[in-house]
Amino acid sequence: MSAAVAEQTRTVPADQWRSAVAAAKEEGYDYFDWLGAVDLIGRTDDFEVVLRLIDLDAQRAVLLRTTIPRDDPHLDSIADIFAGAGWHERESGELFAIRFTGGDPRRLLLPEDHVGAPLRKDTVLAARAGIDWPGAKEPGGAPSRRRMVPPGVPEPEIWGDRDPSGPQPASEEIAGSAVGGRVRRRRR
Repeated sequence: MSAAVAEQTRTVPADQWRSAVAAAKEEGYDYFDWLGAVDLIGRTDDFEVVLRLIDLDAQRAVLLRTTIPRDDPHLDSIADIFAGAGWHERESGELFAIRFTGGDPRRLLLPEDHVGAPLRKDTVLAARAGIDWPGAKEPGGAPSRRRMVPPGVPEPEIWGDRDPSGPQPASEEIAGSAVGGRVRRRRR
């Protein structure tokens, strides 16, 4: 397929997702390209699910987009319309905790005992939080610059030492602080 593909974007309500996908297939968009999800926390309290379909004969593509609420993230599966979508739904399901109604719920990438959804912005990347970044170049050497918080790790005030049985930070607090950058010092 050449780089000069005409592409359009359609935003559809979540309750019309399946019918919009089926309609696009009827219009000739019969090649499934990909399906993915985006965590919109910080802008809205939703996830966006995006699907790209291609009409190879007419050299055109369509992006179908919908939003689903973060507190009940579910969407009808389209795996029976496009068989290749099943893998992508399972991946988005695991990594964002989105349920695809009627789809295959089995784990694809993460172990069965894994807790959490690693690509949600309100999920703290604990392994990154435990490692100084950028840190010293050589063991025992002086840091090359002031310590920074890596992307995906909230500020120490939000994620740092706290009682695990105590209240957890709000997802908005985590998302707002997990932009990376210089560690802010608390003023007392």
